[in-house]
Amino acid sequence: MKKFFIAARAAVIILALAMGVMVSVRAESAWPADGAIPGTEINYSELSVSKGGVSVRLTNTSAADVKVSLKLTFLDREGNSLGYTIFGLREMGAGDSVTISNNYLNGKWKACRDSARMDFSRMTYEPLYY
Repeated sequence: MKKFFIAARAAVIILALAMGVMVSVRAESAWPADGAIPGTEINYSELSVSKGGVSVRLTNTSAADVKVSLKLTFLDREGNSLGYTIFGLREMGAGDSVTISNNYLNGKWKACRDSARMDFSRMTYEPLYY
C-alpha cells in the first residue's frame, strides 16, 4: 500500500512538471518580438501586446528619410484575422528610431497576444528627398 502512494505521488509530480512546461511554452509568443518589416527598410523590436494596446520600437535603417504608415495583423493558425493595429503616418529620419506605446488594438488583446502569427504590411512607404 505504501508503494502505491509513493508511485501515485511521483506520477502527480511528473504530471505537474509536464503541465508547467506546457504552460511556459504557451506563454512565449509564436511570433518574433523583433525583425524586419517586409517591403521596407524599417526594423521592429520590443513588440508586445497588452491590455493597453500594442507597443513596438521602429528603426529606419535606410540612408534616406522616409514617410511610413504600417498595419500589423494578428492571425490564428488557419490564417483568420484576430485583430489589427495601425501605426499612423509619420516621418522618420535616416537611422532614427521611434517608440510607440499602447497603440490602439482592434480585437481581443489576449487572442492577439497568443496568436500563431502576425503580419506587418506597409500602407505608405515613401523615401523623402529634400
